Amino acid sequence: MTLNALRLPLSAALLTALAALAPSAPAAAANPAPAEATAGTACAQTSFRIRSDLHAPLDADAGWAAEEGAAAVIQADRPFRIRFEVEAGPQDTGARYFELQYRRNGGEWEDVEAGDFPYPFNETPPVSTVSTPAYGNGAVIGDLLGGSQLPFGGGAGVGLDTLAPAWRGSGVHGEWEWALVIRAFADGAVQHADGGRFEFRMVGEKGCLGIPASLATVTLQVPPGHIGGTFIETPGPIGPWQASNGDLYFMIEPSETYNVLMMIKSSDGGRTWREVDPANRPLTDDLEGFSSALHEGTVHMLHQTSDDVWHHAFHTSDHTGAPDTWAVRDERLASPVEPPTQVAALAARSDGSLVAVYGQDAKLELNIRSAAGAWGTAQLIDHPGAQVISGPMLATGHDDRVHLAYTVDGTAWHRTVAADGQLGEAHQLATGLLAGVDHAVGSILPLAYLPDSRSLVVVYRLANGELWSRRADGDGRFGEPARVSARRVVQSAIDADQTGADVAVVGGAAHVLFIEESTGDVYHVAGTADGGWAPERLLHGEVDAQWVRGSEVRRADGTVVYGHVFDAGSDGGSGMNRYDEVIVD
Repeated sequence: MTLNALRLPLSAALLTALAALAPSAPAAAANPAPAEATAGTACAQTSFRIRSDLHAPLDADAGWAAEEGAAAVIQADRPFRIRFEVEAGPQDTGARYFELQYRRNGGEWEDVEAGDFPYPFNETPPVSTVSTPAYGNGAVIGDLLGGSQLPFGGGAGVGLDTLAPAWRGSGVHGEWEWALVIRAFADGAVQHADGGRFEFRMVGEKGCLGIPASLATVTLQVPPGHIGGTFIETPGPIGPWQASNGDLYFMIEPSETYNVLMMIKSSDGGRTWREVDPANRPLTDDLEGFSSALHEGTVHMLHQTSDDVWHHAFHTSDHTGAPDTWAVRDERLASPVEPPTQVAALAARSDGSLVAVYGQDAKLELNIRSAAGAWGTAQLIDHPGAQVISGPMLATGHDDRVHLAYTVDGTAWHRTVAADGQLGEAHQLATGLLAGVDHAVGSILPLAYLPDSRSLVVVYRLANGELWSRRADGDGRFGEPARVSARRVVQSAIDADQTGADVAVVGGAAHVLFIEESTGDVYHVAGTADGGWAPERLLHGEVDAQWVRGSEVRRADGTVVYGHVFDAGSDGGSGMNRYDEVIVD
């Protein structure tokens, strides 16, 4: 039973008497007290202060977000702390237990749940207590706030818990500091927008319940480009895709513990994002093997789970028939034998037909969806003597010939899929990739087809961590390998079966973003006209990145950029995804 259920109305006379006994509120406090009356008011909150620095020592007079008794601005997915001061009346005896409640934009009061950040473990609440490196849960606390003149009687620092330790004393005051986070996306696909108002109060039971003279108030700030949520763990392309009118679309999960497929949209160049058509999102979750492709106002998605392979599709805002809607929720095209790791690759051809490749036991399977929407007969992609065939990538080339790259026991290979669906011969691209079932996925990055020269760029990660590439000319002849970077690039960060890198065609040239293994920094490398690579340059430092995906984006002023979403250190959890852009020359 929540504490709300224990409250009973008080008479007007009793409320007036209590108000007369309560200490004066700090001058800076201007928020109204809760409207509802409460029972057992032997305690009263006398002050609060909001601290933005999660790492500040518990009793340090530092790291504050605002003055004592004043509201503060706090960023989404950025843990913070609130310190409260509470007085116990002279007749109050026995043990008291406090917990924390919040309300959003003047709504109903809700109990604050526990859910760590960035990895929440069992659930991802919209607002939750979190652990802090500054102190352990129940840590001894000092007298720091100045709202009460009564003697100090203890309290505690509260971390990843919902109930403060028992407090005893009468005619004294105590202090409690809670570590918290407000998430941009949470379980239930709940989203918190910029400017949201969150009010917090301590509540008690067993004869002690504070009626605060002012509420600890936070205004939520969602920085430009901040998305939150959880990255889809796939090496394949997932956008951001741009509609012809400039709107951007990206696929993401709201949280690690609520992994439904959301399509989010930005109509202001990536500064703000929101889910589109949530009522009709696909029912199939378990987002493992996943890939997508944009064709004439529709984002098509291929999705392999443990049991089935699905097709989803979403109409963007420039679609002529049904803009900003899910067009295909869950279309099952296969139920193959489960592969060692779920994989998916998808390419759209000029007539709207789709070429799909996914895992079939230890091999791959190819299927083609006609422009009319009918899937054909699947054909097995085999390789003589191979233990595991995996890591497929697709790209549509000249005359709708689709290029296919995949891994075979630590080697990389290339084949083509003709317009009539016939598979071409297999040609080896590289050796020395990570081998074995656990590493068969993710060594090949998204393929880059350059239409002006009709050439294909295949970038892959070697076992030593370096990125290398092979480039095929218009006749399909591959040149010598070229090293993209000597820095060691991360692979299989946290629980993601992929290289921490991306390739996209931007401004007619191949560009690479990659994450350095030792630092988590994100670097950018531009391809050169002769098939080589320019020196890498640091793009995002001190972010402990784990995933990155992007594509060509054209700004409203016509500037062509490499728009990308990267995860700045979620440790396999949620909350750190951001959108940014690289201007290319």
